[in-house]
Amino acid sequence: MAGEFALKFLLGCVLLLCAGHSGFARNIYDGSQVIRITSRDQSDIDWLRTFHNTYEDKLDFWLEPSQIVSRPVDVLVPKSMIREIRGVLTGNAMDFKVNIADVQGVINKQFMRMAGRNKPSALNGFDYSVYHPYDEIRQWVIDMGAEHADIVSQFLVTTSYEGREMRGLKISVSSGPNKKSIWFEGGIHAREWVSPATVMYITNQLVTDYKANEQRVVDILNNYDIYIVPSLNVDGYVYTWQTERLWRKTRAPQPAEYGGCVGVDGNRNWPYEWGGKGASPWSCSNTFRGPNPLSEVEMKGLTDYALARAKEQEFRLFIDWHSYSQLYLAPWSYDMNAELPPESPDQMAAADAAVTAIKAVHGMDYVYGPSARLLYEASGNSKDWGFKGLGAKYSYVVELRDDGEYGFLLPEDQIIPCAEENYAAALALAEFIHSNDP
Repeated sequence: MAGEFALKFLLGCVLLLCAGHSGFARNIYDGSQVIRITSRDQSDIDWLRTFHNTYEDKLDFWLEPSQIVSRPVDVLVPKSMIREIRGVLTGNAMDFKVNIADVQGVINKQFMRMAGRNKPSALNGFDYSVYHPYDEIRQWVIDMGAEHADIVSQFLVTTSYEGREMRGLKISVSSGPNKKSIWFEGGIHAREWVSPATVMYITNQLVTDYKANEQRVVDILNNYDIYIVPSLNVDGYVYTWQTERLWRKTRAPQPAEYGGCVGVDGNRNWPYEWGGKGASPWSCSNTFRGPNPLSEVEMKGLTDYALARAKEQEFRLFIDWHSYSQLYLAPWSYDMNAELPPESPDQMAAADAAVTAIKAVHGMDYVYGPSARLLYEASGNSKDWGFKGLGAKYSYVVELRDDGEYGFLLPEDQIIPCAEENYAAALALAEFIHSNDP
């Protein structure tokens, strides 16, 4: 008993150290589990959709029901509902297992490893193999612009609802009247920490390889300017560090007529085909679309900035990095029955080049396809806006590692491998696009 008390005391001390570093997400997931449900046929898929609709406001669906038989559904179940959910699944003869038996334990271990970690004092001390709180990401953007001012410039996208700066970078090594551009972004969903980490790694690697005269990167940057916003949902990201590790949405309070809860799913708030299928009108849902398109100051600021740039340069590639499940997703997202655009064959060929490049790095398998047909419908989505709103022929949402063992709680030792394979994919995409550009 004394040993157990000592262990708990030590854990508490460690967590206080974490709190001193960057804040610590409260122990609100005690007893929670992530349960994985696997369908065997179409009737299972139909049942899972009904299950999702029934429990959407009570459970956190990490992976929603899709169009694919055998593709799993992952759901975070609080302790108070585990018996009920297990009973429902067993009673309907569904195939399920526990993917994460102790969600809070995984979170605690993640923060314990970060306890006492010093802030990087300069850009050359920045560690790309660990997760960083938002103040360090923001400072990294500033430092990148200062250290590499010959080819990198920083810009202010907008100021968040809670008053934080959302900053981005532009990599440009030359100018010309016909030079085209690329847009990279991450962190639209707050809990997907590997997304900003991957975007920052890719950014640094592009600059490093260009200055090392790596011919592939020199050729790409001679032909394209690249705009990069590593963390879009800055308030939500801070909230995951300080209060609720698995928070997804923005942090703006919503009107009472929509339920009065906090936050909007930024990836249902884009203006193209906003408000349709796969986006909730209820503010307490994790997929709340917002009271109107671009209701969130972060989304409005980002689209305004990007569209202003699009008046000056044609965008050819748009990538919005997410996690998890290892996918390359192309338009359309808003409707599975929508006729695919004429550009779809080229989008698929480019995605094939990307996932082939990923496989060659660490052997990881990514699947690609039109989003709504491969997964599920999600109106007001980034990839659809990137294609039709921004005008980028090649527009994707990329779901990063893993395939569900850790989900949104991906360990830090997977950051670099994940980022390396997606850097290879980004280069392959840029080369494919340039070779096929008119």
